[in-house]
Amino acid sequence: MSGIRLAEVVLRTTDYDRLCDFYSRLLGQPRSVEMTPPKSEDPDEPTRICFFDFYFDHPYTERIAVFECADLGPGRSSRGLHHFQLRTPTADVLLDLYSTLKAAGFLPVEASNHGPGTSFYYLDPDGNRIELSSLNFSSRQEMQDFMATEEFKTNPNGFPLDPERLLKGREAGRDLSALVWER
Repeated sequence: MSGIRLAEVVLRTTDYDRLCDFYSRLLGQPRSVEMTPPKSEDPDEPTRICFFDFYFDHPYTERIAVFECADLGPGRSSRGLHHFQLRTPTADVLLDLYSTLKAAGFLPVEASNHGPGTSFYYLDPDGNRIELSSLNFSSRQEMQDFMATEEFKTNPNGFPLDPERLLKGREAGRDLSALVWER
């Protein structure tokens, strides 16, 4: 399917340091990036984030991320899968996939420019959260440089995007790599 690859598995936990230490040992590497996003009232939003990067072959990345999330108690899980990310080779393919899913009645529950990538989030029929994403940078170094900025570390959610605006811009001949940065 259009060059889609698994890019990221995001785990939620209430025991952040213990889980990060486990993956550091398992992968044989230190934590690649850590950050503390702004506080949110949404218990699904993380209070700390850690990434372990272990593969990069532009435009594809593979990583494990750990989100420290609130302990929600019985019922909805406080631990386990938060979401997984599938990476498309280009923003054009991401928009084509958006159009295909829209025609079948599936719309994203969120669309954002996170900085490193542009992402559309969907819920599958069982309610699993899936992030469809394309990279916003043409090299690993550009992406790493952006992820090291305070702008990213204090706002990893980036800013919301309207997929319909992106579609209209593309149809008008605009460059998607510039459109995804417009707020």
